Amino acid sequence: MSDFSAQWLALREAADAAARHPQLTAAARAWRQRQGAVLSAMDLASGTGANVRFLAPRLGGEQRWLLVERDPALLVCSVELLAGVKGTLDWRRLDLVSDWERLEWRGVALVTASALLDLVSAAWLERLAEQCRDVRAAVLIVLSYDGSVVWQPRLAEDALVCARVNRHQRGDKGFGPALGPNAAPLLAALLRRLGYTVKIGPSPWRLQPQQRALQTALLQGWLEAAQQIAPTKSLAMLDWRAQRQDWIERGESRIQVGHWDIFAWLDQ
Repeated sequence: MSDFSAQWLALREAADAAARHPQLTAAARAWRQRQGAVLSAMDLASGTGANVRFLAPRLGGEQRWLLVERDPALLVCSVELLAGVKGTLDWRRLDLVSDWERLEWRGVALVTASALLDLVSAAWLERLAEQCRDVRAAVLIVLSYDGSVVWQPRLAEDALVCARVNRHQRGDKGFGPALGPNAAPLLAALLRRLGYTVKIGPSPWRLQPQQRALQTALLQGWLEAAQQIAPTKSLAMLDWRAQRQDWIERGESRIQVGHWDIFAWLDQ
């Protein structure tokens, strides 16, 4: 499920790739090398296919991917942007809530997703974990927001804005009440309870002054989220945004945004 534009996904793709936890990517590759000749994988909320573009060349060997996305515009972008990726690719326009029963799980050995978990509810996450266990699929889910944002230079209002953004994160994003920053730790606990070996590691964005466009998009998005939580405080938040935007434009702004990567598998 996705409500993100292709422009936003393109803007964040390089930051996502740089942030991934290298040891977890290596662990997934080592796991893949122990599998059969053909790897069958499903990418949930696939967007423009960035997760497949990153993983396919790193996992290696012959691969079959099923990309699941509800937004038809993103599906069209995905088909175009994945034209050079080796392997068999198939796409399904499905909603991860209302179309759950139509997902094709048979034979899936690896379930992946990127920047999805913080949008989902506890009930949906439990269903996902149990389904993965039922088909004995490994799980590689990355870039789940952990609730932490560190700006440089700092302002007194930073912590308050972040707290409001995190409250907004827990609203209903289409899956029921969202877990927000609690999602990745909960998935790790659920998978361990189901018998998985689980590795979890930090994958923070470390945005540099030259990444002005991404910093500006984040600033605007966070301002809007914070204003929805505290509309009567909008004037103070506009002052906060103005100072932050000035630093971005001057090339003096850095942002670290915390995420988690998870890789989990069942022993044969």
